[in-house]
Amino acid sequence: MAEGIPLGPYLLVRRLARGGMAEIFLARREGPEGFSRDLVVKRILPHLAADAEFSGMFLEEARIASALAHPNVVHVYDFGVVDGQYYLAMELVRGVDLHALIARAAEQRRAKSLLGGLPPPVAAKILSYVCEGLAHAHGLTDAHGRPLGLVHRDVTPSNVLVSFDGAVKVADFGIARAGASQMTETGSIMGTAQYLSPEQARGGQVTPASDLYSVGIVLYEMLTGQVPFT
Repeated sequence: MAEGIPLGPYLLVRRLARGGMAEIFLARREGPEGFSRDLVVKRILPHLAADAEFSGMFLEEARIASALAHPNVVHVYDFGVVDGQYYLAMELVRGVDLHALIARAAEQRRAKSLLGGLPPPVAAKILSYVCEGLAHAHGLTDAHGRPLGLVHRDVTPSNVLVSFDGAVKVADFGIARAGASQMTETGSIMGTAQYLSPEQARGGQVTPASDLYSVGIVLYEMLTGQVPFT
């Protein structure tokens, strides 16, 4: 993509990733007196924009993201639609995801004929921040103080971002579910197979405990360099 393709108030500079539902761009917002901010724009894929199910999921993600405000959760600045294209503007985390960090640590240990991944104190510190971010999401309430029952449902190393200055942020609440949401029903299975809790794998009801099970899988992988179940 050519540099500077406009989307609403943003310029899409470079595509960073593309998934089954959306694509992620490095973007920039410019303003008067030389103001400029780099950020990330997540845009629903053009051929899915007219699909009610996919656009509904994207709108649900925007609704959930707007309620999240925590230093260990990727911040969402804006949501909009331009010419039928839905997008989210999000915080740019300059760093790597935890998957890359684990892979690099495991590679370095293999070079020394050793097994394992990250040092235990490092793994514990990173996951303590992940748990802080998830606890914020799990504890969200509505305007009347009633719990929303929010569950991430896809806690994986790829959805944990570690910045170059040491900040840890949980990303991608794209398939998160609030208790009142009807976007997905019991019996459907969404998430990444190796990290699913048993109840999630069976298509049963998910709870915050389901996310904590996934955190345990991530911890195992951080310490050993591999997932316990394939």
